[in-house]
Amino acid sequence: MRERIESKHVTKEIKSQMPVIPVEIVKERGCTFCPYYLGNYEKQPRCMMKTCAWDDENERFHPVLRGLIPFYKEKMKKAEEKFQAMKKIYTTLLGMFADEMKQEELEKDECYGCAYGKCGPCIGICYKSMKE
Repeated sequence: MRERIESKHVTKEIKSQMPVIPVEIVKERGCTFCPYYLGNYEKQPRCMMKTCAWDDENERFHPVLRGLIPFYKEKMKKAEEKFQAMKKIYTTLLGMFADEMKQEELEKDECYGCAYGKCGPCIGICYKSMKE
């Protein structure tokens, strides 16, 4: 089975043009459990498929669904622009506070301000472990 779009992501305009499933078939075949079922629109059950297919080899999506491609391409483009703007703000902030953040990380180190570390290079004897 190929990937498919979920019902909640299909616009109302497209849903209104999708094939209506007769109520008898919905009851007989259990369409509500089918992955291609689009739910009810204007009180009529709708399907994503051109013709009903329960096997993977006969998957033929209704051509109206192609109308969603430009819609989501535009949404994706806007989201990408927004992401790039947020990324630029984030990286700028990181650059502005890089020195302060390095200092904070240094202060989190156990050896920061250690009596042994102040007077010379660390010899591997940790004051904290000796104290315990």
